[in-house]
Amino acid sequence: MSDPVKLKEPSYFEAKAAREAAARNSTPLRKACQWIVNNQIVGSLAALAAIHGYDFVTGGKSAMVHLQNQIPGDAQGRYMRGLNDVWYIMHWVVLFTLIRATVMYKILEPFVKWWGVRSARKITRFSEQGWLTIFYIVSSSAGLFVMSHEPHWMNTKHFWINYPEGHKQMSYLMKSYYLIQMGFWFQQIFVLLIEEPRKDFLVMGIHHIAWSLYANFVRIGNAVLVCMDVADIFLSGTKCLRYLGFENLAVGSFVVLMGSWMYTRHYLYGKILYSVYFESNAILDDSIFNPANGSGNLDDSRSDSEDGSDSDDGSHSSKKPATTKKNQ
Repeated sequence: MSDPVKLKEPSYFEAKAAREAAARNSTPLRKACQWIVNNQIVGSLAALAAIHGYDFVTGGKSAMVHLQNQIPGDAQGRYMRGLNDVWYIMHWVVLFTLIRATVMYKILEPFVKWWGVRSARKITRFSEQGWLTIFYIVSSSAGLFVMSHEPHWMNTKHFWINYPEGHKQMSYLMKSYYLIQMGFWFQQIFVLLIEEPRKDFLVMGIHHIAWSLYANFVRIGNAVLVCMDVADIFLSGTKCLRYLGFENLAVGSFVVLMGSWMYTRHYLYGKILYSVYFESNAILDDSIFNPANGSGNLDDSRSDSEDGSDSDDGSHSSKKPATTKKNQ
């Protein structure tokens, strides 16, 4: 009679990892998130139906659907920011949840299975990276489009000219872009609970957007986000090519990634840093950095001549002489 087969006992570290994983998955928050994951398309559709139904009842004035805080009488139709912008961000959190789930589970996952990929891990990772590739393509294109309609297009001095008064007002495009970006990054809180991105992924994303919005550095924030998004297209895209088995194309995409990374995150980002350290010092008064003042409310009664419009030579209204250094 043969001896019974002895099963290998897990090591201390394997047993500890298993206990920690079981503990994480058994928490009420984890269970709630798993339920949402399993029903996120239907749940998002229901939430959006309620949001837009309420907007219809209120006559198209809901803060969750429409931008708020437009400056009364402003000739350019610009906006300030306010606490009720949170509702608009929440709407986009729900919308991004729907779009992401639809793209991943209804388009990318069936495609990669049809392609012949059988590994559950590769199917999941391809869907995740494919969604990010699509988002970064749209996000970087939108960021460039917004920048092309703003004073800081190809001119970093306009990061600082007439700051902060001329930067408190945002065009419809700029404010929409910023709040939608915030909607995406706050939606990543949910994603963070069901995936395992790098630990600083969420913190850095929200930091880039929320702080620059608070301190009225939206022009720099726009430039930084574009620099980040362009390279991320090729980062996620290269991973997708590998999951599909296109090794040679993946190598070529990696070369493009390195080139775009060096150009956007080193050369262009270096120009932004140069502007932060040197151009700001030449244009702004030494005491101008004051987030409490920079995030204050604009007096809506100001005339068009005092509305903070940028000038090519960096001159400003005589009512704000302390915000800029005098011409040497």
